[in-house]
Amino acid sequence: MRIELLPSSIPVTDSQFLVTFLVNQEIAIDGGSIGLLADLHRQERIKHVFITHEHLDHIATLPLFLENIYQPGPDCVEVLATADVLKFLHNDIFNGRVWPDFFQLSQPEDGFMNTAVLEPMQPVQRAGLTITPVVVAHGVETLGLVVDDGVSAVAFPSDTAPTKQIWEYLSSLKHLRAVFLEASFPASHAALAAATGHLCTTTFATEIKKLSADVRWIVVHRKARYAEQIASEIAAFGLTNVEFVQPGFAYEF
Repeated sequence: MRIELLPSSIPVTDSQFLVTFLVNQEIAIDGGSIGLLADLHRQERIKHVFITHEHLDHIATLPLFLENIYQPGPDCVEVLATADVLKFLHNDIFNGRVWPDFFQLSQPEDGFMNTAVLEPMQPVQRAGLTITPVVVAHGVETLGLVVDDGVSAVAFPSDTAPTKQIWEYLSSLKHLRAVFLEASFPASHAALAAATGHLCTTTFATEIKKLSADVRWIVVHRKARYAEQIASEIAAFGLTNVEFVQPGFAYEF
């Protein structure tokens, strides 16, 4: 399984402002930076976009992406999300004001996008992978995603505060290889993290103890302003198997 966090800055730096993970070139998790991928041929290879929730850093360039890859004909990308998130995208983004109504404009013979509804704990199969949505604890309805190719499983809890269900589910997977877990704030901003449904460094360290499996913990979603402080605080914990995501790097599992 090949996984890449698409960069959201040029030149590429460790700073992460937007969220799109590309899996095996064909599946995207979230649409934050997807439309900024400079190689349009790579954009065209993406066939399925999973949206974990509607916050801006997770959907910001989805409209640009759908416009970039559009070609007349029936072949179009699929956007998968909960029913409420799809409704939000239609009413508040693709509403004919912020962006053309790709929902209404799509016809069977000429599609801008297809949609599919995700339900918690109901796996879907796409591009040879099994993707299982699991509810996490964020400020809005949010799904973490577990991606499984039958040999390796990788978890993307998305944005989350301290949570429970996803760790229970992951504990059952003997072939879990990695978890891309957020650490949005330093410990000094613990109250803000809690109020906005995120982890700070302290709660990050607590969360990883909920899973006994020996996996790679890859830190994501550091708020850019506090990135160095977050890195320093996590390093001070002396945790094993913890690393910081490298945007643009191809992880292989």
